[in-house]
Amino acid sequence: MGLSVALQPYNIMIAIVGIVLGIIVGVLPGLGGANGVAILIPITFAMSPTSAVILLACIYWGALYGGGICSILFNIPGEPWAVAVTFDGYPMAKSGRAGKALVLSFLSHGVGAIIGVILLTFFAPIIAEFALRFGPPETAAVMVLTFSAMTRLGGKS
Repeated sequence: MGLSVALQPYNIMIAIVGIVLGIIVGVLPGLGGANGVAILIPITFAMSPTSAVILLACIYWGALYGGGICSILFNIPGEPWAVAVTFDGYPMAKSGRAGKALVLSFLSHGVGAIIGVILLTFFAPIIAEFALRFGPPETAAVMVLTFSAMTRLGGKS
């Protein structure tokens, strides 16, 4: 049933619009996917919940790809996740293969999104069940672990 809802013409159009909006948001340095979704939430008020989730997810995924465009073409990552794209994408652009770098970036983001959705579909119930068993001691332990890891990884910076 879920796949038939996602493949309805209206929802496919919403997905395409979301990806285009996300790419526009992602190209703007410093804005990013999460901020783009937050800014564009009012668009979803008149939509069905399913279409709204599709739109917001596609805005986020489009922003992930859009952040790589500046990294590939100008060697200026606008977001932290776009830094890795500069290592291979910018040298490809300098050697005249910018189009290929952009296509490869788009494909890798698309494949990653599909794999992520599949994994989330299968593992979300298991993770949710595990997380619901957390009490105050476990939550405090996770917080201590998080701050310890940040302190250790931050080093002298």
